[in-house]
Amino acid sequence: IWSVVMRNVGDRLELSASDLASHVGCRHLTQLDLMVAKGRLTPPRWRDPTLEVLQQRGRELEQLYLEHLRGEGLAIATAGGDGRAGLERTIAAMRDGPDVVYQATLQRDRWRGRADFLRRVQTPSVLGAWSYEVLDAKLARDTRAGTILQLCLYSHMLQAIQGVLPEQMHVVMPGEALRLESFRVHDFLAYHRLVQRRLTAAVDGAMSDSYPEPVPQCDICRWWPHCDRQRRKDDHLCLVAGISKLQIQELRGQGVSTLAALAELPREYRPARGAPETYVRVREQARIQLEGRRAGAPRHETLEVVEGQGLCRLPEPSPGDVFLDFEGDPFAGTSGLEYLFGWTTGPSN
Repeated sequence: IWSVVMRNVGDRLELSASDLASHVGCRHLTQLDLMVAKGRLTPPRWRDPTLEVLQQRGRELEQLYLEHLRGEGLAIATAGGDGRAGLERTIAAMRDGPDVVYQATLQRDRWRGRADFLRRVQTPSVLGAWSYEVLDAKLARDTRAGTILQLCLYSHMLQAIQGVLPEQMHVVMPGEALRLESFRVHDFLAYHRLVQRRLTAAVDGAMSDSYPEPVPQCDICRWWPHCDRQRRKDDHLCLVAGISKLQIQELRGQGVSTLAALAELPREYRPARGAPETYVRVREQARIQLEGRRAGAPRHETLEVVEGQGLCRLPEPSPGDVFLDFEGDPFAGTSGLEYLFGWTTGPSN
């Protein structure tokens, strides 16, 4: 999936649907991909095994839905291919009017992308008495902003081909039922245009240097080792276990920007906002991590036992105790499990 990002074609920088989603998740990612496109940086080779599994699951979901469509007896045309040849195959397939176009290559101006499916609807267009709407298969149980942006861009590209903007756009949700979640395109176009303008301005020269702040995007980003090295070199506050984003902002506002500086913060520190005791906790956490770093081995301290708190609140063991556990497994079955129940019982006598 990382190949579908911005690239230089001749003297023009082309952008993809993935670039829109990435820009929302992390501005620094846009800067890194731009440096690659301009030949100033070599992309990393690191790949996360978990992400590999998720990508494979995504392909399986796409194939499962393709088989579902075939099972409904629908006429399906496969486009595929990159660049101008792929776009021409997609346009030719749309003109033929099949029920579904699979792997549709789309392009409009400097923007490009590939939609998983286009499904025919009975809305007249320049193609004839029909037109198409976009369907994309996504593993996430909740549709994210990046997905909406991609679907908006695909719909905008479709408009250039068929002369009408699709009314709806759809996400194939994971699960045995392969449920469709549908969205009205016009409801999200203003947001799409805003992000599109910001990304275009960023890559066309108005982008200032950014820092690799930790964000949720890091969990699925190929640049994670690159950014992690930078944060460790700078002794970033995010290295303190359990520290929050708001605490980092507060500490930076007081001139404390590294783990080492936090470890040496006076115990009587009073934040401008937030409970002082929470800053004592992260200060102590930073202190013990710094001690371990200097000693070359992890350090730990046992917390004081306080009656009525923590594990002390557990009742005394008794015969017939039942222990209940909740776990999740994103790789179970075809769509993962949000909750997996487990229990065991103690002896009854």
